[in-house]
Amino acid sequence: MKKLFLVLVIISCCTVNLTAQNSKKSYPELIRIGWKLCLEKKFTESAKVYEKAFKINPNAPLNDRYNAACIYALAKNSNAAFKHLFIAVKQLKWYDIRHLKNDTDLVHLRTDKRWELLITKMQQTKQEVEKHFDKKLVALLDQIYFDDQSTRSQIRAKEEKYGRDSKEMKAFWKSILKKDSINLIKVSNILDNQGWPSKKKIGKRGATTLFLVIQHANQAIKLKYLPMIQNAVKNNELPKRQYAMFYDRFLLGQGKRQVYGTQLAMSKESKKPYVLPLDDVKNVDKRRAKMGLNTMQENLNRWNLTWDIEAYLKALPAIEAKEKALNKKNKQ
Repeated sequence: MKKLFLVLVIISCCTVNLTAQNSKKSYPELIRIGWKLCLEKKFTESAKVYEKAFKINPNAPLNDRYNAACIYALAKNSNAAFKHLFIAVKQLKWYDIRHLKNDTDLVHLRTDKRWELLITKMQQTKQEVEKHFDKKLVALLDQIYFDDQSTRSQIRAKEEKYGRDSKEMKAFWKSILKKDSINLIKVSNILDNQGWPSKKKIGKRGATTLFLVIQHANQAIKLKYLPMIQNAVKNNELPKRQYAMFYDRFLLGQGKRQVYGTQLAMSKESKKPYVLPLDDVKNVDKRRAKMGLNTMQENLNRWNLTWDIEAYLKALPAIEAKEKALNKKNKQ
């Protein structure tokens, strides 16, 4: 009995220690763990970790709340999936109905009677938020946003299915670039004729749409609209974090190092993302904070990567050499 009691005590201590370790994890750490489990298709386990994170931060951002809904849907837990979707709509004022309807992660929910209730609530939210908007302009920007994002959201899945350098991927990228050119004509017409529209006229999503299209354009277009974008940020018509992404991509396009560490590329060898050439590496999180961005580590959590400054500094010369070679090849 003494031996059994001793074993039980040891087991109890281990359980307490594990619980204590989990309780000490921060919100970003839990989200990273939950997302890793999701990528491993361990959806039930992933959802449990997300719930622990939400207990730490009940005011979780929309992206995490929506991901939790998708994870629950993939785990065939409709009740929990709808719970988080309704939080996203009612509390966080999310109303992207087109995205909802086209998200394949949520297929399991579409036959549930709550699906139509959710859409009705989203329509009500959309009407409430956009009641003073320019309806015609918002409708145009909504279509542009869908054309821009609906294809790009499929990139990862198609690369996994066909391979990054396959003929199927080349054809897919051709379709993306074709849509980009059409969207750029539409957005340029807006900006050239009326300048950067106010959020009171097009909302945050409308401003994001303009930003995305210009960000996906070539260097000449970026340079043309750079002053307009900087002025939009100054007047609080565009979030600083989006400007940080735009400016990093602009600098890299000039063959320079990025400033905020927002731009990554996929390694052919490791099949994992890596941070493109970055300036003043040790102070990047300070600059990110000023632009409303999370830390480098928090950003890399989604790919289950560790931000190691010393390791990155050692790898930086090789990364720069690789990018210069790629840029030279692309210009030929």
